Amino acid sequence: MRKIIVLAALAIAALLVTSVASGVWFTSVGGDAASLAEGNGNLRANALWSSGWVDIATDTAKTLTHNLGGNPDDYAVDLWFLDAPPGDYGINERCAGGLEAGGKFYGVYWQNLTDKTIEVFRHRDDTLADKVHVNVWQPDPPAWDSGWVDIATGTAVTLPHNLGGDVDDYIVGLWFKDTEGMGINTRCYGGLEAGGKFYGAGWENLTDATINVFRYRDDIFADQVRVRIFIPDPPHYDSGWVDIAPGTAVTLTHNLGGNPNLYVVRGWQKDTDGGIGINHRFLGGFEAGGKFFGTNWQSLTDTTISVFRFPDDWVADQVRVRIWKREFKVYLPIVLKNYAPIVETEIAYDDGAVETTDSWETGKGFAVRFSPTGQVKVVRARYYLQDPRPIAVHFWDANRNDLIAPFTANTTQEGWNDVDLSPYNVTVSGDFYLGFFHLEDYRPTLGVDTSSPDGRSFEVDGAYWEQQSSDYMIRAVVVQQ
Repeated sequence: MRKIIVLAALAIAALLVTSVASGVWFTSVGGDAASLAEGNGNLRANALWSSGWVDIATDTAKTLTHNLGGNPDDYAVDLWFLDAPPGDYGINERCAGGLEAGGKFYGVYWQNLTDKTIEVFRHRDDTLADKVHVNVWQPDPPAWDSGWVDIATGTAVTLPHNLGGDVDDYIVGLWFKDTEGMGINTRCYGGLEAGGKFYGAGWENLTDATINVFRYRDDIFADQVRVRIFIPDPPHYDSGWVDIAPGTAVTLTHNLGGNPNLYVVRGWQKDTDGGIGINHRFLGGFEAGGKFFGTNWQSLTDTTISVFRFPDDWVADQVRVRIWKREFKVYLPIVLKNYAPIVETEIAYDDGAVETTDSWETGKGFAVRFSPTGQVKVVRARYYLQDPRPIAVHFWDANRNDLIAPFTANTTQEGWNDVDLSPYNVTVSGDFYLGFFHLEDYRPTLGVDTSSPDGRSFEVDGAYWEQQSSDYMIRAVVVQQ
């Protein structure tokens, strides 16, 4: 029998070295960013927490508990949105920070960051952020940090950093602090107009010596601002500066593969003739007087990403997108705090090529039998799915008895979906099975490898198990004990 054991590309020690500080302006509003490659540009994640994709209703503030401790001023925060099927925008950051148009409010932002929690708010009319994904972590120090700087409404401050070099290599993170209400936040990042009043803050005119930060005249959320600049190692994909016309979208092909939920996306916009240079003005979209300004990214997949420029925009004659592909796998939710190195092993019997797919009725499903070497702790199940939907996860012993109570996992990714089993702390020393049952008729569909089958895959209907002449694309990630 063929048995493929693939080293998952991490030990926890390696993860602590190569984790990323968040956010570039396209991706994580107000965050900080760092590279994933080896070298002097790295930022380590000394502690990392991820929410995974979380449902959020409109006109709702959701408090998420990370319990990282330490000083939240030194955190990095990454916030993504998901326009769930059948939405058109996929993973996106449209209307990041908030956008008002015709009396309706769209978008998502974060606020009230503490050493234990962060709050995410979705505006009442939003249609593009059915789910949100938040990463919070503690990066290494940046190349330059302004600290918290007082800024009056209706003013701009010039901050000297004097880093030199090529500004195209920088990553800039901007945070706000409301000293009386919502604490550290990104509300109205890039600007929001409502009822003739202008809120928020942004940055512009980045050079190799200075950066300007402006605060809108009616703002109440950014009594202080803080800028951090990182100089990361080269990305896995760099679009370079790309011309983009107002009212159009450009699709950029990166072909990085893997799980786009694990990417770090960075982008900049450049005003080539209006006087504000590389900037974050109108990030995510801005409406005033019936006109729309700014840019956003959307429709992120494992091969492409789209950037949209609003029809009346004047600040983004060019855009640039950089993507770092994680050199390790992060399976969510996960918290790491300087534990000893642990090597994870992925057990697979499929060859990674999808020849066909399979699906079944509600209450029925699929399973794969695994035969680890020695005693192992089972930390994750992996499912290759198309048309992803919630599934009922099952984990059985060698006699096909439940080792844990089946539970629902909200799979969202076309391709490999990872389900965390580590909280159950299950250790096995012989065969076990992983699989799932459908919660919706015939959706999702499961990838099937028909070449050189191992006889380990089963259709399951209650107590009835039928062995298959192909390999279901279900894998196990384990840690040797």
